[in-house]
Amino acid sequence: MTALVLRGLRARAGSLAVSVLTLALGAGLTTAALSLQHSADLAAADGSDAAWRLSGAPVVVVAETDLRAITATPSGEPPRLDPGVLTALADLPGVERVEAEAPFAAYVVADGRTLGGQADRSWGHSWALARAERLTPEQGREPRDPGEIAVDARTAAEAGLGPGDRTEVLTADGTFPALVTGVLAPGAGGDRERALFFAPGEAAERGGAPVLAAVLPREGADTGRLAREIAEQVPGTRVLTGADRGDALALDRAGRELGSGMGRFLGTVAVLAFVVAGVMVSGLMNLSVRRRSREFALLRLAGATPGLVRRLVLGEALVLGAVAAVLSLGAGVAAAVLLRGFFAAMGVLPAGFDLVIGWSPPLAGAALALAVPPAASWRPVLAAGRTAPVEALRTAAADPAPASRARLVLGALTLLGAAALFAVSWAAAGSQGAVVAAYTAAMVLVLGIALLTPDLVRAALFALRPLTRGHPASLVVHREALADPRRFSGVVTPLTVTAAVACLLMFQGSTATEARLYSLGERLGADLVVAGPEGVGVPRDAAERAARVPGVAAAGGFRQTVASGGGPYMFAYTVDPGTVPDLFRLRTEQGEWGAFDESSVAVRADVAAARGWAAGEEVTLAGPDGREFGTAVAVVYRAGLDFPELLLPRDRIAPRMLDGMDSGVYVALDPGADPDEAARLLARELDGTPGLRVMDRGGHLADQAAAAEEDGWITHLMVALVAGFAAIGAVNTLVVSGFARARGFALLRLVGASRRQVAGMVAGESLATSCAAVALGTAAAALGLACTGYAFTAQAAVLSMPLERYLPMAAAVVGIGLLANLAPLAVVLRARPVHAAAPSA
Repeated sequence: MTALVLRGLRARAGSLAVSVLTLALGAGLTTAALSLQHSADLAAADGSDAAWRLSGAPVVVVAETDLRAITATPSGEPPRLDPGVLTALADLPGVERVEAEAPFAAYVVADGRTLGGQADRSWGHSWALARAERLTPEQGREPRDPGEIAVDARTAAEAGLGPGDRTEVLTADGTFPALVTGVLAPGAGGDRERALFFAPGEAAERGGAPVLAAVLPREGADTGRLAREIAEQVPGTRVLTGADRGDALALDRAGRELGSGMGRFLGTVAVLAFVVAGVMVSGLMNLSVRRRSREFALLRLAGATPGLVRRLVLGEALVLGAVAAVLSLGAGVAAAVLLRGFFAAMGVLPAGFDLVIGWSPPLAGAALALAVPPAASWRPVLAAGRTAPVEALRTAAADPAPASRARLVLGALTLLGAAALFAVSWAAAGSQGAVVAAYTAAMVLVLGIALLTPDLVRAALFALRPLTRGHPASLVVHREALADPRRFSGVVTPLTVTAAVACLLMFQGSTATEARLYSLGERLGADLVVAGPEGVGVPRDAAERAARVPGVAAAGGFRQTVASGGGPYMFAYTVDPGTVPDLFRLRTEQGEWGAFDESSVAVRADVAAARGWAAGEEVTLAGPDGREFGTAVAVVYRAGLDFPELLLPRDRIAPRMLDGMDSGVYVALDPGADPDEAARLLARELDGTPGLRVMDRGGHLADQAAAAEEDGWITHLMVALVAGFAAIGAVNTLVVSGFARARGFALLRLVGASRRQVAGMVAGESLATSCAAVALGTAAAALGLACTGYAFTAQAAVLSMPLERYLPMAAAVVGIGLLANLAPLAVVLRARPVHAAAPSA
């Protein structure tokens, strides 16, 4: 039995090599994803990703919240401690001193620019935090009076600052001069984030209510006992000791989520790759069983039982998986190292990350590689021993059977299912469910095309019949395709799937961005936009100052945040309620904007419908800090997915946020006001704000589009990995199909065709089928993307497929088809026609 399995594998080693490579790479990618995720978890567990360890404070107290899910989001905020907590802590026996920390956004301004930004935040802290962190100035002294600061070493070096120098500092209160009294040593907190330290009194005034309290026990006090007493006697708090203290001040939540987000991304890629590998192996095993029907029939006639034939096929699948599993070990380690270097170069690894491979990730990847081939070959295994010997010999010599009616019916039902999903997406436009339905419909449409490909081939051949009569090579291609449309569909299908997957992955981001920008342009009523440096924003008084400029009808600041209302968290804007009707063009379904004030909120229509809210109803929301508050629904408005789900009053939510600056200011002008003159006056009024930009609506939209393109590398990586695996599967199928036609090519040579004529025939056939596959895949993906664009906007079907990106992708798919068809032909044509035409035993 073992000898039969090895002999069969040796005879088909070339056709199986690509399958083994695909499985090994897929398993290796899984190993890499698990290894990177495991490494990120280890970094988080030992606190190496924490910027602040607070090793100088034995006990740290933070506010407790039941909604940690919302505070852990990138836009979430740490909850503030109640005013009485500090007093209660100080009154406990065994407590020597309690020091509070309330961070706030603070940036050094050097040469008219802020040091820090979107991915490199800069925070102001109390010098009490430096004491809790056991930090001392490397140069100078700590700040003691208002207007004095100590600066981290990195910021001081970039700004050229030292003790005694004066600099400008930007906070939510505006820009003010400060005296640098000290510079911290390199690696003291500032290696992970920029830090400006203020005197405790000034820090408390600027930062508001504290987010943590560092409890310093008296000499000789039992720290563990003190922690237990705090937990029992001070309700609404969480007590942290040991390594857990590093969780008390995690300001860069986006950075902390990089590890898990990276793992989810790679995990998704690995799953998709294994789906492609599984489908490819399943198709290969089916094709192998069909091609070997004569071999199996001879084995049956020689006395082999159906069980023996099944064990033969299953044994080959196990050997295939075992070889892939062994290769996946090396591929996984190599992929982990390469991806670690890539993500490090892109700056998306969590701080303190060290790659740890371990044993479990390689074993998991190898187990998947070993399991996929037997699972994918289950149906071929059953079919291998089901056919009687005489019947197998007869069907092996007969012409290929036409496609079954069941496949036609199933394909038609699949297309109807895709149409139904498109209809649902269109009807539910403006909701997340509509986007999911559109993407699903596109994939179902691709499946329907794959099922109906034989019939589509026949229809295309019938339509092209007049063009094939005048050329011998075209006539041969036409006759061969008409005789065996299933083979042609087997060539078209993998290329169609490759083109469709590549289009969906490559252009979903650009389509979503285009849809959001379209909707923003439709819903934004502002004529001008005031913005600061990216990720920094403008001081909170900028809107009030802008409103005083001649020609300005209304000006309002905004900032993105999150809130929760008894379900998944929702994205929201903090706004000035009275300016919303002037700055946004939103269709009101319930309520009126005059009722929107500091005690109410405005809700998007799909969210209100999902939660059963109506205008005038009292609801309970949780702010970005996880603390609940009661409010009323003033307005229910209709908008696409591009627009926030909630509009929250800024003055009510701002005290819950560490960064009090606005992302920008929207400005509406009086009728007849000169936009250029108004922009000039705005710039003069807000002079002194670092990085100030005053843009018209078109400039703002272009700015948003440029920001959206910054993360385009993620899409390109996804396309390279997933579509690359789909292409490998297509190559494998085409190569196997090409070698299966060796006898047909030999017969053409025997009747007088030259090598050049056969090659021309195959090249023309490959070009036609590849172009047809690209057209089918593009059509399916474009329909899904356009429907997705409508789901986002709820107004227009937006589609973004730039030619400079589409044409190289289409050319690559066509090139894959040509190469995969011509490569086996070059091998086949080297053999003598008489030998190649002989039927295989």
